[in-house]
Amino acid sequence: MGDNSREWYSNKDLFEFFSALQREFDGLKAEMQQTREMIRRYNGLREELEQVKADVRTMQDEARGRATVGRTIREWGGWTVAVLSLVAAYLKIFQGG
Repeated sequence: MGDNSREWYSNKDLFEFFSALQREFDGLKAEMQQTREMIRRYNGLREELEQVKADVRTMQDEARGRATVGRTIREWGGWTVAVLSLVAAYLKIFQGG
């Protein structure tokens, strides 16, 4: 068959292989750290975006509320003034006016 005592790889070849593998792992570790940092920043941006969206919703709700109050005053203000004028006129008549 063949010489079984013959090594497939020399110690030098194995050392070079493992050294290259170690350098590759170090590179991957650095890339993973960068990826984790990018994900952390992305999550922070998402949280900030959600806060901004909530603030905008609050401002929109407040604006809608002000518009509703303004519209109500415009629609019912005339009636309120008329009723108060009528009450004042009756009081003036009944108090000896």
